[in-house]
Amino acid sequence: MKLSLTGLRADMPVGFMAGLGLIRVAPAGTRLSWNSRTHCAELHGVDREQLFDHLLGHMTGRSQSRELHLRDDVRGLEADEYAEIVAAADDKALAWVRALWREDGDEVKPTNFCFTSGQQRMLLMARELAHSLDPGSTPKTKSRFHQKFDEALFGPWVYEDSSSSWGWDPASYRIGAQTPQAPAKMGMEGVAAAYWLAWEALPLLPCIPGAGTLGFVKEDGVTKWTWATWSEPLSRDAVEALLRRPLEALALGGRAIEAEVVKSGYYQFFRPGRPRLM
Repeated sequence: MKLSLTGLRADMPVGFMAGLGLIRVAPAGTRLSWNSRTHCAELHGVDREQLFDHLLGHMTGRSQSRELHLRDDVRGLEADEYAEIVAAADDKALAWVRALWREDGDEVKPTNFCFTSGQQRMLLMARELAHSLDPGSTPKTKSRFHQKFDEALFGPWVYEDSSSSWGWDPASYRIGAQTPQAPAKMGMEGVAAAYWLAWEALPLLPCIPGAGTLGFVKEDGVTKWTWATWSEPLSRDAVEALLRRPLEALALGGRAIEAEVVKSGYYQFFRPGRPRLM
């Protein structure tokens, strides 16, 4: 049993992240692979109806989850507050704490996936996005839920949602010189369910004390996020292990990819992915 997820492409940073988020929250026994020709995600061991039923249950009340209420932002966390958060966290919340912050000497630094600036609040944005995707209990909200996750997983992405990608989707970022008015005055256009699944990937991409977030490197003054795909179906635990050993992914029919982190004004965002030499 295989589902071809034509909406999730591994050669786009947000697409790869969404695939990781999906396998992290998918039903037990589900496995993930990437098509070596199309770069699209493939899900094994679950059919479409089972997957959507599971995701519907997962998203119901998701915005109330403890980790989404640790604070509103990941920036500006003091060491004493960080210690309090760690002490109060259960195992599930602790996985999110390790994904969102790292200790660097006497400082606490946010994940390298934090591209927010100004009045943006990363955790608050996630909480609001989860709430917008909550299927609730009415036929209307359930219908919207199916529509949004169908778009994310199977495409095409039509960019009709007022949702921020946190800078992870290169296609959603507007550069002021290329828009008819200032980007801040224009409504957001995104793919809400895809961005949520990308958010769900963060516990598989933890912060490493004294180093940075898994996969981030700086080469010739340029910050990049690097990852590798695989064409053999893998469980969540196997995926988590492989993310720490990207060279082994290449032996499983994978490809190495990188995306540069660039800055426009105060905001950072990913460039599209491109092949990487490992």
